[in-house]
Amino acid sequence: MRIPPLYQRKGYQRFFAGVAIGFIIGWAFFLFQGGLAHERLVNKLKEKNSIIIDLEKKNEILTSDDKRANEELAKKFKLHEINARFSNTSSDKLSNLTKLHLTKAVEDDLEHLIGEDTETIAKSHVLLVQAIENKPFQLDDDQKYAVKIDHLYLYTGVLRIYVSARLIE
Repeated sequence: MRIPPLYQRKGYQRFFAGVAIGFIIGWAFFLFQGGLAHERLVNKLKEKNSIIIDLEKKNEILTSDDKRANEELAKKFKLHEINARFSNTSSDKLSNLTKLHLTKAVEDDLEHLIGEDTETIAKSHVLLVQAIENKPFQLDDDQKYAVKIDHLYLYTGVLRIYVSARLIE
């Protein structure tokens, strides 16, 4: 069996040439449209990525500001420092060294309160006053002193106590 010689007919040649040219033009059109669509998607993706990066920077700035503000608030509401001082009413009879030792003893006795919430300390200030006033403080010279709290101030991070002392016999 023999294949008919269709390549010699002009109608078939035009048809196959049209199919080949149509295929090439269609493929070029497909590549061109696909490239344009891909370029649009890449541009949208870059735009969205830049928006995401900007929003992440803004979020980081806002969260770092919030973290810093929270840390500052936490520092304000925690006790950081205890200062004991003598009030001027009855401190004339004691020597400066005795005053220094007594203030250091009072501060050391209250040292466990550092880092506690100021609200907790404010609620238990009566207990704090009674604990200091009922405890006799003994110094190196075997003399005992009774400390009376005249004033107690509690504000952001600092507990300031004004005391007066007398010798217990």
